[in-house]
Amino acid sequence: MTRGPARRPTQADVARLADVSQATVSLVLNERDAGVRISPVTRERVLNVIRELGYVANASARSLAGGRNRIIGVYTFEPVFPTTSVDFYFPFLLGMEQEAAELGYDLLLFTGVAGGRQIFRDGSTRLALADGALLLGRYPNVEEIEQLRDSGYPFVYVGHREVSGAPIPYVAADYARATQRLTERLFEVGHERVVYARIGNGDAQPSRDREKGFRRAVPTRDLRRPVGPVWTLESPDEVAGLLAEIRRAGVTAVVAEQHVLAQELLACGERQGMSVPGDLSIVVLGDSTGARGDDTPWTGLVVPREQMGRQATRLLVRLLKPAEEAEEAAHCESVECPLVPGATVAPPPVPPRHQ
Repeated sequence: MTRGPARRPTQADVARLADVSQATVSLVLNERDAGVRISPVTRERVLNVIRELGYVANASARSLAGGRNRIIGVYTFEPVFPTTSVDFYFPFLLGMEQEAAELGYDLLLFTGVAGGRQIFRDGSTRLALADGALLLGRYPNVEEIEQLRDSGYPFVYVGHREVSGAPIPYVAADYARATQRLTERLFEVGHERVVYARIGNGDAQPSRDREKGFRRAVPTRDLRRPVGPVWTLESPDEVAGLLAEIRRAGVTAVVAEQHVLAQELLACGERQGMSVPGDLSIVVLGDSTGARGDDTPWTGLVVPREQMGRQATRLLVRLLKPAEEAEEAAHCESVECPLVPGATVAPPPVPPRHQ
């Protein structure tokens, strides 16, 4: 049985282990001891205990008697505002803002400090300025997430994240189920050779979830075909080679993880006289990273980013409630990905009859 997160250490815990008064701990933390004689040895002993316990000073508890200031922190492991990622983060932030406002909370964005983004510095975290935090990012520091969990600080990750030890609270898109349904549709309309393709190594959790859904839908007999079931490319430059393999193997449908990959397949196919979906059906799994705008009515799924932001905010607020008021609820939730019918899937082409 997995042990839950440890109780959040308090100033009283620090004081007891350092063999000093709680007032002394408070003075050391707030650096307000200019007129008070605290020996360097005592100060160092208190700081050592703080580091050992992973104590996180609660700024709101210091300023308000109730210990809550109705502020939710938002922390991203990558910058939010560069133009290359604005389309990725904006819907999450919109959902968080709307839900927080409805629940009577303010949002506080943590941008990191010079030297790189870190949740912890010198054993403490500035996230403590907020009552709890929403974390998101495609490339998180898992060790810091685990440290934050073990500190007892309340947070919810926006997206599916697996960690060692006790699980963390998260709200994730149900990529596996949506991918399974899209792949099953390809087989239902008559495709027998279907491959899954992506750019990148597939180590990210959303990529693994999508692949899991694909594998659930692929009939066992199809795993013996020459190509697949998963084709991984290092860059879009390799799409021409993928397309050549697809044609040699008689593949008639592709499940493309990224939008940009689907676009390259379409463009490369058109240069070779192929049509979509006449010669090749393509479904897209909602990852728009690096994609350019186009008018193609893709068949695929929609990543419910705004709904994920809303649901994660609601979950965090539930976790912030005192134990006697908290409702019994799962700390890991999923959000359904809407499917888009589009116009890039059709029955496979009929092979020409030999005279």
